[in-house]
Amino acid sequence: MYKRFENFSREDLQQLRNEIVLNSLYVSDYNNSFGISANSVCDFFDSFMSFIDDLAKEDNYIYGDNYGDHKYPHTIWDFFEKYDTIDNLENWYGCYEGFDWVQYDEDEDLDEIADAA
Repeated sequence: MYKRFENFSREDLQQLRNEIVLNSLYVSDYNNSFGISANSVCDFFDSFMSFIDDLAKEDNYIYGDNYGDHKYPHTIWDFFEKYDTIDNLENWYGCYEGFDWVQYDEDEDLDEIADAA
């Protein structure tokens, strides 16, 4: 049974995060058991990566887009685990006001998704 993305719980977000390969170049790495299109999941997690990057910049781990700067020699991967947390993922998810951009794998599943909401 599928559920609409806007109705995800913290546990659903964690499961989705565990099912995908974050920052992958391959859309197929965003396939999931929730029936959400891989493209929609990819878009969501690409924006989550930008959010993580912004958090690192706020903490002065990295500065701007100049990762090679000698003053700030770190990249996001040097401290990625610090930011790739369920709390940050839930905070990012909570920034969305609407989910009309989310597409689902199969049209016939939309009835099942609507019933589960």
